[in-house]
Amino acid sequence: MPNPGDSQSLFDLFTGLPLHPLITHIVIVMLPLAALAMIVVMVFPRLRKPYLPVALGASVIATASAYVAVQSGKALQERVGWPGVHAELGDTVLPLTALFTLASMGWAVTSRWKTPAAVWITRVIAVAVVSLAVAAITFLVLAGHSGAKAVWEDRIAPPASLMEDLPAVPGESRTVDLMGPPQIRAG
Repeated sequence: MPNPGDSQSLFDLFTGLPLHPLITHIVIVMLPLAALAMIVVMVFPRLRKPYLPVALGASVIATASAYVAVQSGKALQERVGWPGVHAELGDTVLPLTALFTLASMGWAVTSRWKTPAAVWITRVIAVAVVSLAVAAITFLVLAGHSGAKAVWEDRIAPPASLMEDLPAVPGESRTVDLMGPPQIRAG
């Protein structure tokens, strides 16, 4: 029987470390890269043939890694507890990334059609691709910030200059521990 706080998930640990912070870095790199690549191939037609497969591949990798990030986040949650808003924001990244990938694939197909109706459809899909990329990256940044804040906010001491701004109280001494919050001690 597993110990409390242990996860039995396939997405739990990788070489003894939580998989979640490792896999999220793949999403952080691949999603903006895929978005930028899709915008470039949409704007510059001569780059479509060599770079559209790269852009689509990056979007598929971003979606797959977002899925693993969500699953590994759930496994990590079993070990450390509910991460609050971070989980909610992270759960939003996956569907947005998947929709971005599907829209990108749809654009890749319709961009080859040359009828007037297909040109309009391709333009509408292009707007969807860019909109979904912006939304997915926005939620990715918000989720990443909230995750980093949850992990590091209480572990990083404010700069000593903030301690100097506090009003002096007779009989107290101030110390700054670089691995913990500032402390004010009596006497």
